[in-house]
Amino acid sequence: MVSSLDGKTAVDGKASPIGSETDRLVMRSLRSKADAVMTGAGTLRAEKLDLRSPRAGSLAVVISTSGDFPLENIVHGSPEDLLVFTTTAVLPGRVREISRRARVEDVLPPDRPDEHLHLLLKSLKDSYGISTLLVEGGPGLNYSLISGGHVDEVFTTIAPKLLGGSPERVPGIIHGPQLPPDTTSQLTLASVYTAEDELYLRYSVRNTSE
Repeated sequence: MVSSLDGKTAVDGKASPIGSETDRLVMRSLRSKADAVMTGAGTLRAEKLDLRSPRAGSLAVVISTSGDFPLENIVHGSPEDLLVFTTTAVLPGRVREISRRARVEDVLPPDRPDEHLHLLLKSLKDSYGISTLLVEGGPGLNYSLISGGHVDEVFTTIAPKLLGGSPERVPGIIHGPQLPPDTTSQLTLASVYTAEDELYLRYSVRNTSE
């Protein structure tokens, strides 16, 4: 994720104006190390994303509990390169529409899909051989993964900008109810780099499930 110095992750709903070209190079480098790149439907509703990876055979993964996201906002390769996880509550007609552009999995229960991300991660590992997954937000998806103990590392770029705005309208890198008090003690700084006044941080996370 990339954020301003005051912790904001979007300008008019979009993250792209915050980071520099160097930040985007770092993101592409991280993608080249991952078997799949995942994002939430809310991020796709906000802006067009190029989910292609320099790594051959890498999957682009989208999570949508409603099926309501603009397919045209996704830049990827063939339909085999795009995987959409959704719920059984999505109308069959919408599923067929998505299936023309992507593979569709309905492993998320429609009642509380954010509490069953382990089913999604298990499917990625068992059915698609995904062992390294890069998640690029948004803040709600990040919160669900972190609160569920599914995150191993956090990469964040701090841009030299002050944006302001209320937390409800412009959230930080995670957005949701307050995490347990011991969550902050589970982060260990792994590396720090600077470039063009930006700060690049990498933290290791001790999973709560361990």
